[in-house]
Amino acid sequence: MVKIWLFGSVSIACGEGGAMAVAGRCGSLLAYLALGHRRYFSRGELIASLWPERDASASAGSFNTALWRLRRMIEQPPLKHGDLIVCDRRGAISLDGPVDLWLDVEEFARLITPGLTRPPELMSDADIDGLRRGVALYQSDILLDLADDWALREREKHRRHYLNALGRLMQLATIRREYADGIRHAQAILDSDALREDVHRELMQLFVLNGQRAHALRQFERCRELLRRELAIQPMRETLALYQRIADGAIGAASSTEMGVGFAEPAYATSMTLPLPVLSQSQAHLLIEAARRSLASADTQLQLSLQFLDS
Repeated sequence: MVKIWLFGSVSIACGEGGAMAVAGRCGSLLAYLALGHRRYFSRGELIASLWPERDASASAGSFNTALWRLRRMIEQPPLKHGDLIVCDRRGAISLDGPVDLWLDVEEFARLITPGLTRPPELMSDADIDGLRRGVALYQSDILLDLADDWALREREKHRRHYLNALGRLMQLATIRREYADGIRHAQAILDSDALREDVHRELMQLFVLNGQRAHALRQFERCRELLRRELAIQPMRETLALYQRIADGAIGAASSTEMGVGFAEPAYATSMTLPLPVLSQSQAHLLIEAARRSLASADTQLQLSLQFLDS
């Protein structure tokens, strides 16, 4: 069996041997063929995608050299010529040889597709396990060494699927009241896309549901600072209002042993009654102090932002 990895840098392993990095034009050619596994590409199509900046004669020469080098590199014993890279009668090229081929991007798609195409209530344990395994397989964005337009498009497409898989896992964790898992998935999304304000809001709510109101308040501060620094904007009305309700709920906890949170449950969990955390008196006092400190620094900005949004 031949294994090809595209997550991170392009690499290949043949048989029992270790993985070998494939860089430069050979790496580009192997990655392009791998992404179109079993599809046949004409030489003109490959040249236009991989070497569009060069004149026709130079591009043809570069392509032929890259193809020869790639064959020489990977078609080593026990593989023979044509076991992996094949040409049809018209000269079109494909990764469609008789050898068994495993691709990490194909395995990723196979694992996450059932969990993304079925509604949560119809998902099986196998679907959920597939999402988890697919997310674990995604160690980094694909084709990190390539900056061509086609590589950037593929990178963004796979990254979007990865974030969607994490979002579905976060959704399922909330429905199942597995809040710590939901927090972990939300943080993984923000590690890849820190400016997702909707995920910051979900994470704030998950912190509260997990009995971590102070973390929820700090998450708002992180969100606000990121938006200010990266985009020079203030949080959305929904985020500001959520922060205010969480802070008000923390302050009000001192007069009650049981406390409710005045924020809406995520849209996908509205059909469920989720238990809200009960804090001890000492915990409540600690949260009150944290909330007061956060409010002292944020209250003026909050009121200005709300006035601006209302104008």
